[in-house]
Amino acid sequence: MKPAWKINLETVGVIAEKEMLDAVRNRWFHVFVVFFFLLSASITYFGLAGSGGIGLESFNRATASLLNLILFVIPLFTLILGGSSITGEREQGTWMLLMSKPITAAELVLGKYLGLASSMVLAIMIGFGLIGILTAFRFSPSEAKAYFMFVLLSILLTLSFLSLAILISAAAKRRVTAVVGGIIGWFVAVMLYDIAVMGGAKLFAGKMVDYFLLVSLLANPVDSIRILGIVHLGGETVFGPSLVSLTRLLSDVSSNILLLSGITIWMVVPLSLAISVIQRRGGV
Repeated sequence: MKPAWKINLETVGVIAEKEMLDAVRNRWFHVFVVFFFLLSASITYFGLAGSGGIGLESFNRATASLLNLILFVIPLFTLILGGSSITGEREQGTWMLLMSKPITAAELVLGKYLGLASSMVLAIMIGFGLIGILTAFRFSPSEAKAYFMFVLLSILLTLSFLSLAILISAAAKRRVTAVVGGIIGWFVAVMLYDIAVMGGAKLFAGKMVDYFLLVSLLANPVDSIRILGIVHLGGETVFGPSLVSLTRLLSDVSSNILLLSGITIWMVVPLSLAISVIQRRGGV
């Protein structure tokens, strides 16, 4: 392999194209599409059902409620699909052939990430887009904005966990190990993390509790997306007053910048670690 961090965009594009085509043929891609189609149909039904629609407040409540579902499901789907990206090639015997080519670890990781990200975003756009096109005439401008924000939050959540999936796949030697590692990562991020944070909050008092919770939530993309959902979709009745009160520590502009910065870090750091892992192993 060439020096780890050297990047040729043409090489990245070739790897990304191959990875996207492979991902589209994967059965998990079709599961992804069906899931988002059913989810968008649920948003439309619960948000706009009734005589002439039921208003922006009810529409936002429906999207905020279903946001809890994507916070639960998307990380799992992403970790399983992305976790087999490198380990799958190792088991199929194509990894060593790939490593014999004049490519760098950075080109490989970035190409795989962009290819998988493109396929997953495509699945999201197909799933949400079909219902969106069919029901666009029933959306008010405010409801359309909320619908678009829901799609955007889904994409951000997918991209952040895809980086972690690539890292797990780079570190694991077998596909089953990567899948198990992904499920463990999902369980910690989605199920255990908030419990641990709430336990740690008992060590603080007064305003320090709010600041501790805010920093802790920013360290987990699931909770960052959840807070963005509160900021842009409402959600006081869905997420509860404790999380809502945390968002009031920040203005809308500063909260968006801070939360998006945290999500971006979650995209960049695992990819950087994956590059280091592959380079240290010499591609093996």
